[in-house]
Amino acid sequence: MSNASTHLTPVHTSANRLFVQYGPNQKGRDFAVGDIHGEFSLLERLLEKAGFNEQTDRLFSVGDLVDRGPESHRIACWLLKPWFKPVRGNHDQWCVEGGLFEEPIGHRQHGGKWFYALSEELRSFLGGFLNELPVAIEVAGRSGERYGVVHAECTCLSWGRFVEALEGELGDSYRDHHVMEALWRRKRYDDAETRPIAGIERVYVGHTVVAEVLDLGNVRYLDTGGCFEGGRLTLVEIGGSERIYSVDNICAKEKAICELQ
Repeated sequence: MSNASTHLTPVHTSANRLFVQYGPNQKGRDFAVGDIHGEFSLLERLLEKAGFNEQTDRLFSVGDLVDRGPESHRIACWLLKPWFKPVRGNHDQWCVEGGLFEEPIGHRQHGGKWFYALSEELRSFLGGFLNELPVAIEVAGRSGERYGVVHAECTCLSWGRFVEALEGELGDSYRDHHVMEALWRRKRYDDAETRPIAGIERVYVGHTVVAEVLDLGNVRYLDTGGCFEGGRLTLVEIGGSERIYSVDNICAKEKAICELQ
């Protein structure tokens, strides 16, 4: 592999593939994006606005790649992009369960109808594809900083302890509990908890819709409701300038107006 693309290869993947680490990006910029929910055209507009360079930059996603938005069917193409590095969200997990096992209760009612309109073969394929996604990613900065990416919440006040739980070092039942909590929990947000997560510069999360990018301690909430009327899809630079980019979901607004007419 050429030196130009080594930043796209993990430096560590846990045996169970639930945790992945990437080294520093010496060539370009790193970004984290909020919940995409099938709004891939909106994401393309957002990357253009940020001046994203596919040759040198990396895009880390906090998960919930599918459901609700109109383009969830494009997910396989995006997962093949070498610079696109997502973690698994609860909606992605629903597709894993619906594709490989049985339909989860509530999935259709919360944006999953598109998935069950697919053939059984395609559901199985996408479920297996999404099942490859890690639950947490760690990204190294150029000066030794460490950044975390997880969908809903880092379930411990220590990043190292959280990683141990995901990697299964503390037992299978403990691992399974923390995996589900990492995909679903909102305790930090509900409690307005500002104690920092130890051992990590910042943790980027989604899952909880916020009006603006929100920091609670060193946890940054990025889901600004990009799939909803009046919502925006938001992208932030990891390290560097930490600049925030957003685009409005005009299509969602237009759709809502048409439905009212």
